[in-house]
Amino acid sequence: MTFENAVKKIREKFAEADASKLADMAVQVTLTDEDCGGTLYFKAENGAVDVQGYDYRDNDAVIDIERKALMDILAGKIDLDKAVEKGQATAKGNFEKLDTLKAAIKKHVPAPKKAVAKKPAAKKAEAKPVAKKAEAKAAVKAEAKPVAKKATAKKTEAKAAAKKPAAKKA
Repeated sequence: MTFENAVKKIREKFAEADASKLADMAVQVTLTDEDCGGTLYFKAENGAVDVQGYDYRDNDAVIDIERKALMDILAGKIDLDKAVEKGQATAKGNFEKLDTLKAAIKKHVPAPKKAVAKKPAAKKAEAKPVAKKAEAKAAVKAEAKPVAKKATAKKTEAKAAAKKPAAKKA
């Protein structure tokens, strides 16, 4: 994505924001991505937001951020604090004014998932006989194991007897 396209998308996102809750402020934002890096600013004043794709020195705060992280913030998926914690952004300046962004950005609400229809009870009934068969197989195996142990024990005794030296003749 080019820097110009990124500025256009950011401008659209700020158009969705409730600017009436924003404090009057100017924030310089530097996008740190290699493919669309650049500096822009947004200025909130009298309930309106102006986004321009150039450097703005008379600002209240400066944010260096990855484009995706900024778009996630503007979509309400994360906030600036989380982006800073993840190492996706750095911020300096008047944080009291930046905090008003949280109230202005619409929170991301995922689309509700469709309810999954419950499976008929008949399938549950089919599962019970399978469980009974498994229990029966386990019981047969349990009975077979002691028999196998007895046979193994007899073989061990026979091997031990074969290893014993014959009694010495005097």
